[in-house]
Amino acid sequence: MLKTRITAIGKHADSKEDGLIILFDETASDKLRDVSLIHEVLPGFEQKYELKVGQKVSFDQQEYEITYLGPLVESNLMSIGHTIFDFHQVPDRPRTNAIYLKPHGEPDVHVGTIITFGA
Repeated sequence: MLKTRITAIGKHADSKEDGLIILFDETASDKLRDVSLIHEVLPGFEQKYELKVGQKVSFDQQEYEITYLGPLVESNLMSIGHTIFDFHQVPDRPRTNAIYLKPHGEPDVHVGTIITFGA
C-alpha cells in the first residue's frame, strides 16, 4: 500500500470539469506544478506498490475503485510520484500513465488530503 499527502495544489489543477487529477511529487517543474497536485510520501509508513484492478484508492474518506491501470503507472509513480487519476469510463485507447477510477466524478481534495493507494 502507498500513502501520500497533498502538499500543494496548482492554480490550474482544481478544475472538476475535466474529470482528471494530475499528480506529481516535489520534483515537478514549475509548469507541471501549475496543473498538478503535489504530494509527498508519508514518513514512517512502508511504501509498497501492489496496485491492481478492483482495489481502492481513497482521498481521505472518499473511496474509488480502480478499473484500469496503465502500464507506465508503477514506474512513474515510484520514480517521480506521477500518475493521472481519470474519473471517466475506460476508453478503447486508455492513457498509459493513468489510473482509471469509479465512481465517476472527482473527489474533494485540499492541501493535507491523504491519498491511499490500494486501500
